Amino acid sequence: MSLLLANLISAALIATGLTVFLVALRKANRLTAMSRAMAQQVAGSAQSLEQALLFLQNERETCRDESVRLEAKLKDSDRARSEMTRTIRMVERAKNEFKDNVRPFPAVDAAQRAAAPAFAQQPVPAAQTEIRQGTPIHNQPAAPAKVLPVFVNRIVRSADVANAVL
Repeated sequence: MSLLLANLISAALIATGLTVFLVALRKANRLTAMSRAMAQQVAGSAQSLEQALLFLQNERETCRDESVRLEAKLKDSDRARSEMTRTIRMVERAKNEFKDNVRPFPAVDAAQRAAAPAFAQQPVPAAQTEIRQGTPIHNQPAAPAKVLPVFVNRIVRSADVANAVL
């Protein structure tokens, strides 16, 4: 009996070992399938990260180029602003010099009018009344014109210097 009992115990242990082996094999297959799926997900994520990296590098280059362009525009606008400020100062100085150089014609008083001949009593054109009132002569500059930038010359030609605030 002891041989039969030993065979039964041995068969039970073999069956238990086979069951454990089969369960472990099934779990290993599931683990292998899950690791393959995870490897594919990691590969997809790595590819997405590479694409994102390329996109960010392109954006960085674009931003750097745009930054260089903006800095150049800022320098250009600062230069233009300083030139405009300088030009405005020159125009104001020229305006002040123009005002200082204007000599109004002396006003004709009543005694001189009475002594004037009859042809002098004719109606006076508007330009001459302005001259007699002490406004500057627009057609004849007192001093030679200073060289100004082109855009200033354009503005001065089209503006009414007597009434415009520069």
